[in-house]
Amino acid sequence: MEKTVAIVGMGYVGLPVACLCAEKGLKVYGLDTDKNKVDLINAGTSPIKDEIISLKLNNIKGKIKAATNPSECVPKSDVVIVCVPTPVDRNNAPDLTALMEAVSSVSKHISHGALLVIESTIYPGTVEEIVLPILRKQKFDAYRNDVFVAHCPERIDPGNKKWAIETIPRVVGGITKEATKKAAEFYREIIEANVVELSSVKAAEATKIMENTFRDINIAFVNEMARSFDKAGIDILEVIKGASTKPFAFMPHYPGAGVGGHCIAQDPYYMIERGRQLGFNHEFLKIARQINNSMPHYAVDCLKMK
Repeated sequence: MEKTVAIVGMGYVGLPVACLCAEKGLKVYGLDTDKNKVDLINAGTSPIKDEIISLKLNNIKGKIKAATNPSECVPKSDVVIVCVPTPVDRNNAPDLTALMEAVSSVSKHISHGALLVIESTIYPGTVEEIVLPILRKQKFDAYRNDVFVAHCPERIDPGNKKWAIETIPRVVGGITKEATKKAAEFYREIIEANVVELSSVKAAEATKIMENTFRDINIAFVNEMARSFDKAGIDILEVIKGASTKPFAFMPHYPGAGVGGHCIAQDPYYMIERGRQLGFNHEFLKIARQINNSMPHYAVDCLKMK
């Protein structure tokens, strides 16, 4: 029987997932609160600037039915995937408003026994402390598998032709073993890469935070070394080239005017805040954020001197 999937959030994460599911022959619904996005997708036009997605949407025109009303698609769906933004606010505190609103909306229409996957980047404990209570309000007990709840942190690099969504390995962790298995089976249906089952939903939640925090810390390290080498009259790029000849225990990162992309500059704040809630002070993460946040000013100062 044809599996039906509803993806909540038609942005840089949700839309590629929807396209992939449609390419694999699944019946796909795209849910978004932005009517303009919905209309564009239904017309076969991408609402995001991505040549690959634009081409895919043109090729699968009509195979993704976009909607703004969850009652049109969530009750019919075997799988519901939440891919909404999880930004930080002006004080760098995690803002889970969109996630809570999405889960609340879905919980009122999701079918008993459906698989609910959160792909949005979240700190460890979010599913258990925020998602499950919302489901319980609608009388769903995830520990009894009324709804199979799991987290599969998104991994996507927009525009990357080598590492496409279907070729990047994924990790999953569920509230129950059955939820983990069900989520893993689903992702194995749609991607060509390995799917690793973790022991808990918290481990899956922590994975994405670890990945992006790793990059932020290493970028901060090389940014600080670049500033030090500037004073010493040493070319940091030449040093990185030299260090990269070592075949083990070194991974090149490069300095820049801050940190590029959307996730790396904000995800460490999720772990900083979670640590604070647990009574732990992430000093290393805070220092890395301070260094990287200072780089735009440093880059401008360098230009002024030239």
